[in-house]
Amino acid sequence: MSLSNLFEPLTVDDVCHQYYAAQVAKQPLAPFEFEIDWHQKPVAAWDVMVAPVTSYWWAPAIALFGESPVAWKAWFLPTQWLFCFALLCLFHRLLRRPWPAIALTAAVALGPAVLPGINLMLEVPLLGLAFASVAVLLRACDRRSVTSALAAGLLLGLAFQTKYSAMGFFAPWLMIGVLRSAWRELLVGLATAVATALAIEGLVSWSHGGGSYFLRQLELTQLRDWRHLGKGMLAQVGVLGLPAALLMLHGLGLPRWCGRLLLCVHVLAWGVVGWVPDIDTRRISDLVLDSVAFLVTTATTWGVFAVAFGRLAWSSLVRLRQRRLGRALAVRVFLLGWFVAEIASSLVVSPFPAARRVLLVTVAATAAGAWMATRRRDGAAVLCSTAALSVVLGLALQGIDCLEGRACVVATDEAAAFARENDPKAKVWFTGGWGFEYYAPAAGMQPLARGRAQVQKGDWIMIGSIDGAEEPWFEWNGKINLVHEIGVGDLVPWSVLFGYYSGRRPIEGQLGPRFVVWVYQAIESFHVDALRARVNPWRDH
Repeated sequence: MSLSNLFEPLTVDDVCHQYYAAQVAKQPLAPFEFEIDWHQKPVAAWDVMVAPVTSYWWAPAIALFGESPVAWKAWFLPTQWLFCFALLCLFHRLLRRPWPAIALTAAVALGPAVLPGINLMLEVPLLGLAFASVAVLLRACDRRSVTSALAAGLLLGLAFQTKYSAMGFFAPWLMIGVLRSAWRELLVGLATAVATALAIEGLVSWSHGGGSYFLRQLELTQLRDWRHLGKGMLAQVGVLGLPAALLMLHGLGLPRWCGRLLLCVHVLAWGVVGWVPDIDTRRISDLVLDSVAFLVTTATTWGVFAVAFGRLAWSSLVRLRQRRLGRALAVRVFLLGWFVAEIASSLVVSPFPAARRVLLVTVAATAAGAWMATRRRDGAAVLCSTAALSVVLGLALQGIDCLEGRACVVATDEAAAFARENDPKAKVWFTGGWGFEYYAPAAGMQPLARGRAQVQKGDWIMIGSIDGAEEPWFEWNGKINLVHEIGVGDLVPWSVLFGYYSGRRPIEGQLGPRFVVWVYQAIESFHVDALRARVNPWRDH
């Protein structure tokens, strides 16, 4: 996980997270007392959702190594180790054999739902702490240990203050406490988690001079478009859940050719998406080929899930009627309840669809599929081969993600070089989001921040655009003139940058260059307030 991520450029929201870590490195007692220029919009750090735990972990790396993304990513190796170790402990409990547990851990940690989105994002640190809390809670239930329950609660509280979506782990905790009849350990753990979260919240409030950061984020929560979220859930899991579906097919006792057929369908769909992409029309009624391809992958994956979890539910009811109240029933109930709970949690917590928003859904489905598969003959071998396929998919998507990050870096450097060659004395401004927002200042550019920038005649304005689709925050006017366009691309026909991080589909066909920088020059002096802001500076993806 660490090595594959080490040399990937900062790509998406990790740019924003870096602002907070840098502030903690400078003023550890004032983590939110600053202003950021996120997408060139000055905003109080108090009004952007970045819970504090990761910032305090990252800050020492900034203090020690300065501006070194490679060193920063190496610094996060312990969080990835904790994530993998906690998963290994849990999967060993589930499968009761070491090698299948190792294979399942690899299938998840290096798979398409996790590996491409590591970057310097919050998900792996959050999941490392949260899954560790589940493992320690199970240990507390085994030993009826209050001490272990306290440790589990501490880990869950830290996970919550890493990212608030950790509240999705309440359901697994509750099911473990109920199924193991460990009410004391459950209550002690939850009380400790709440106390830990409130203690950190109190310290943050004290540093800010009052107010609740968590409640402030609830005030700023975006309205949910449930139809959009539902379609995103179906399509994201429909693609990323392929390994889970393959395991479930074997667990259902179907012939091996069924799994091979499902794999061929998905491979063909990926080919259609890459080589026959649509431009703007994405409706099934138009029979656009890539939309049909996504419909097929979504329908096949979720169809397998429906049959498999239906089988789990039916077998659970049969065991209940027969009063067979053993471990096998508890495992069935937990796997079924976990999957359903994560779907509900994702829809409630997520403001928009993305791969990371459905990550726990795919993990729960993969765990259920592995448990079902290993109960069959040759199940361990099928699990190992499926894990290998999952790793290949994960590396493929991460490779595409790395290409897109590199395209941004190359385009930024070329834009800076163009400005130096043509008018080195002119000031260079920039506007654009995500990776461009981090690499443009490193190349000597200044943010064209709303309400601040005073542009002089002859100044350069570099407008960075992912896929040429990302538009500047302002509307076009006659004060600037386009003089050059820089586009950086490659021959790989897939893209993940928009869809994987903030879209209904994790992968799209790549049309044109991966990153474009439009080079403008001011034909008169003006203050940035003279530019009219767009209502929505992002196209709908």
